[in-house]
Amino acid sequence: MFARRRDGNGSIALAATGGALLAACVAFAAFLVGQPERIPAAPGQTYRPPHGSGVAIEFPEVAVGAGVPASSLTWPGSIGIDGPGGRTTASPGDTIRTGAFVFRVESGPIAYVDARAPRETPVTVTQPDGSAFLSPFLTFGGLDGEQPEDYFAVPALHRTVQVDYWAGLPSRGIDVPFLALRIAEENGGPLFEGVAVSGRTLRKAGIVLTFSLGTYPIVTASSAPPLVPFWAGIAMVLAGVVSAFLSIGVRRPKVHA
Repeated sequence: MFARRRDGNGSIALAATGGALLAACVAFAAFLVGQPERIPAAPGQTYRPPHGSGVAIEFPEVAVGAGVPASSLTWPGSIGIDGPGGRTTASPGDTIRTGAFVFRVESGPIAYVDARAPRETPVTVTQPDGSAFLSPFLTFGGLDGEQPEDYFAVPALHRTVQVDYWAGLPSRGIDVPFLALRIAEENGGPLFEGVAVSGRTLRKAGIVLTFSLGTYPIVTASSAPPLVPFWAGIAMVLAGVVSAFLSIGVRRPKVHA
């Protein structure tokens, strides 16, 4: 009788240990990333998540420079994800899991900014709040109402620019993407409000701007319980429950006719 009780207690302990392991896995996943969030990154950057040893997301560069006009830019359609199991190439629509991280890849708007002084001298574009301070690429990580939004500054000309991306405006007969922008004086008021389309130069408010619009991968990171300890916990709970029921069946007294 003592042995049978000990077996029953052992089954309960096994199930309890498995339950604790499951709870620990869920808690770990919740604190690792929390709510799903977009990874802030510009072309050419590599993102390594905190507490993600060996995990890296490589955002491909965009070929731009001397001899490459903005109107002929080729926008990459995939990214590279490095993990403990090796490298994976992911495209929009893919969901990649590596360790406790889950990465969802989508496609979103991007804009290349060519900024010049009124005499066509190239000037530097900065993004003080962006993922890359010195980057001519706008990835529209914010929202202005329902529209993707981004900002950049042109320190040499003392200008700041707010840009909203519109995929089109069918109600007005516009079926091509465009930008609604506001040019303001640095630490001052607005100087110009208007629209710009891809490849068409805008000369307003003492600045010359040419945008090239395209699409680029967007990665959203979330987390999930680690697979090995998670399934180990489930197995322990199931084994403990089954063993406990079998133990109860063994202890049940026989009824004689």
